[in-house]
Amino acid sequence: MARILLLGSTGFVGRGVAHKILDGGHQLRVLVRDPLKAAAFKVRGAQVVVGDALNPQALAQAAQGVEHIISLVAVRRNRPQSYLAVNVDGPRILGQAAMTAGVRSVVLVSAIGAKLDPHFKYFTSRWMGEQELAKTGVSGTILRFSFVLAEEGGILNDFERAIIGPFAIIPGGGQAKMQPILREDAARCIVETVARPDLLGKIVELGGPEVVTYEAMFDWFLHARGIKKAKLKLPLALLIPPAIAMEAVQTNPPITADEVRMIQTDNLAAGIDSVSSQFGWRPSQPSAWAPVNWAKRPRTGR
Repeated sequence: MARILLLGSTGFVGRGVAHKILDGGHQLRVLVRDPLKAAAFKVRGAQVVVGDALNPQALAQAAQGVEHIISLVAVRRNRPQSYLAVNVDGPRILGQAAMTAGVRSVVLVSAIGAKLDPHFKYFTSRWMGEQELAKTGVSGTILRFSFVLAEEGGILNDFERAIIGPFAIIPGGGQAKMQPILREDAARCIVETVARPDLLGKIVELGGPEVVTYEAMFDWFLHARGIKKAKLKLPLALLIPPAIAMEAVQTNPPITADEVRMIQTDNLAAGIDSVSSQFGWRPSQPSAWAPVNWAKRPRTGR
């Protein structure tokens, strides 16, 4: 049984990771700004510490006495919190706190596509964060995932926003290749990494057992919801200018220019068997899961 500090526990992937840690019988500590959002973890025995994961003092205190730290703290948009503050400075603060507390290992969850490229601000920020963590000298593993799917949130929100009037809008051609993985399987990978000292110092790219296009995933959503609308593919030249304009005046625009560019690029792991080769088990097939789990249903709270 390990003592684990989880950062980002109330986020899209973090909720699944928190429950997976508890399911495994580990001691879980979460650092959260809003303790009410962590009530489901506290009921199951987790220790809830109130504080900001980007505050060095708060994080240093939360890290005392734990063996491992898992971080899913990141932002996909540059506002209201900036890429620099969260995606770049955050991993540096994490590494420094982990070194001071003497933790055995850190697991940083990043994204496939992380690279230094001025055309992709989000991907660049994730790459820079990985570098900042490494500079601290902490023993760590970086896990990069393709698209993570769940019953709510994530890319599902994008699909819901893409239903406009009589059309189902697809940015660009919709032919970029993805390797989606279910949140439950991603969470299992993350928790199992804690017990894998052989992965320390490595960057591991992970995805599901299928390679599909963005349009194919969108079709899963349309079929699951029984939506019968004409698909309208909008070229980048028509999407980028309004995306830039909306981003300038709206706090939460439907889509940003950076997101438009990213959705046109392939997002694939190291191989179709990336999970089985690293962890020895095969993840679920999203194509069989989505038609059932993306149908409208009451939310469970987990």
